[in-house]
Amino acid sequence: MSLEIKTIQQINDLIIQQLEAQLNQTILLLPKSFTRILSKVLSGIFITLYKVSQWIFLQIFVSSASWDEVEIYGKRIRPLVEWGKLIGVGEPIPATNAELELEVTVNDIGSTLLAGTQFTSNINGLIYITQEDYTLAAATETINVICITSGTQGNLDIADILSLVTVTGIIAEEAEITDTLIIAADGETESQYRQRVTERFQLQPQGGALADYRLWSSEVLGVLQTYIYTGDPPSNVIIYVAGDPDIYTNRIPSAGLLIEVGDACTYDPITTLATRKPLTAIIDPAGDGSYSNILPITRKIFDIEITDLAVTDQTAVRSQIKTALDEYFLSREPYIVGLSLPPAKNMVNQVGIIGIINDIVNANNGSFTNAILIFETVVTPNHTLEEGQLVELDTITYT
Repeated sequence: MSLEIKTIQQINDLIIQQLEAQLNQTILLLPKSFTRILSKVLSGIFITLYKVSQWIFLQIFVSSASWDEVEIYGKRIRPLVEWGKLIGVGEPIPATNAELELEVTVNDIGSTLLAGTQFTSNINGLIYITQEDYTLAAATETINVICITSGTQGNLDIADILSLVTVTGIIAEEAEITDTLIIAADGETESQYRQRVTERFQLQPQGGALADYRLWSSEVLGVLQTYIYTGDPPSNVIIYVAGDPDIYTNRIPSAGLLIEVGDACTYDPITTLATRKPLTAIIDPAGDGSYSNILPITRKIFDIEITDLAVTDQTAVRSQIKTALDEYFLSREPYIVGLSLPPAKNMVNQVGIIGIINDIVNANNGSFTNAILIFETVVTPNHTLEEGQLVELDTITYT
């Protein structure tokens, strides 16, 4: 029997029917009749109970547990986060702050630039401060600043300029960014955290199996996904890392992120001891923390050619096609037996692409003749993703 969600009016009618049955008489239709007023009041109470019970039912499942905070008997909790802590995922990963290296021109050699000196950027309008005192002993000095606002909005490029908020005369008013020490990342979103909790349920820790490396890697902020393989010899563990596209262009992670993944797969975050991966598993062949077995994903970029597209609104339909195909390509990933969850999404094929285009074109009462998949000018009807490989769509050509 399916759950029937009743309305206030339905509950009100049920109460009237039950009262009539118990009293063995018809309730007066007058809107101000005592029993009708009573039924209205009771129906309001019962609908509240219906809604609360429905909300509680949703908290049973990770896929529908609430991300928002709720207060119950004076205790404030977030149901989804409680599931995460129960299964071992912990709290959502917080946002980080960008830390930059600046080269400053010194006007007063021998002076001290105090901690808390503020710089600002004309690009994002944010404030960056020094965290320690610097003794300025040369005509140019290197200092570090951290953005007081967390998240990716604090990231800037090398050669961008920061300006002093308060001109001191000790150093030049403007300073150039020479290096990024820490790339800032936004805090974990609801969908990202829910996915981590879901994966932890589906991929239970197994004492060093491939699933464990994915779970450990997911604790590193900035990791989109990992693909783990055994090497030659089998004691070698090869990990391909895809970076969060909001931080890393084309999902190619930085060398620093690869090191963080290696540390997450090696060291227990609570004890700081190297007790996570099995002793026989090798992800750092050199043993120097370089983790040469942890690699960035590779990309294979395709083009699509669509012939004889005939629709009324070409601009709108082409935009819909582009969005749908981008999503299709970004959803493709290697299938790893024992790690990947079905269905497999490790193939890009022309038939699937035609199906996507056909749905959009038909919805707009149009037509097209064909669509072909192209890699480096060669028609490629099908492509199965290789180890650590992702795919992207470059251009769509209409002929």
